[in-house]
Amino acid sequence: MQPFMLVNTSRYYKILPQPPQSERIVHYYTFDANSEKAGSLTGIPDGCVDILFNAGSGGAEGYLYGMVTGNVKVKLKKGDSYFGVRFMPGYIPARFDVAIPELVDRRADVRDMPGGEALIARVAEAGCFAERAAVIDRYIGNDWRSSDLLQLLIGAVERSGGCARIADLENKTMYSARYINKVFTQNIGVSPKEFSEHVRFQSLIARLNVSETARLTDIAADAGYYDQSHFIREFKRFTAVTPREYADAVDLPTYYEKIVYVDPR
Repeated sequence: MQPFMLVNTSRYYKILPQPPQSERIVHYYTFDANSEKAGSLTGIPDGCVDILFNAGSGGAEGYLYGMVTGNVKVKLKKGDSYFGVRFMPGYIPARFDVAIPELVDRRADVRDMPGGEALIARVAEAGCFAERAAVIDRYIGNDWRSSDLLQLLIGAVERSGGCARIADLENKTMYSARYINKVFTQNIGVSPKEFSEHVRFQSLIARLNVSETARLTDIAADAGYYDQSHFIREFKRFTAVTPREYADAVDLPTYYEKIVYVDPR
């Protein structure tokens, strides 16, 4: 989840991919930076790689954003239209000549990728959201960079809500902690412990976004945070704001009202 994207718009549109892409793509999305708060957004850790295109009046451009380990500011042009695609953790299209670890806390210009200039042009020329998603599908194809073991480990971490211990992963896979660490750092760019922190935080945000009337301490405990001071520090490290400031900025009561699911057919 990237909740601060919704802060910048009155409507946030999603297309959910169909199999087999649904195993590798979270969703396609588009929004207009038309709110009073538009100008920049705060990206938070989610373990994913995104491509974000600006198809506005200032000229089309696109960037490949790697997973982030803290909060990061992304500049937006107020009034412009944005289109993006978010990949599942541990996946990146094989035709991109960059590995996921090389993108951690960084971005790469799509123009520098094979066929990137033409891709940006086709996205800008597409007549609607569904056509842009189709352009991305054709560009990506079915060739992806990942590994079965990596996805097995990611799945175990996600099913635990980010609370799986390294011993749990050892028992699940029969691989040593040292080798599991190597798989994560070489393929994701962070340790399994850090990746688990990101998954746990995403679990917290998901609870918070639908539980604005619940006690924050209860939400935090349900997500696996049992130390209040540690929870507050991690929240600020990942979002640059306190939980109360987050609730005010994101407007939790109307959060899901902004999301519109689009049928591409």
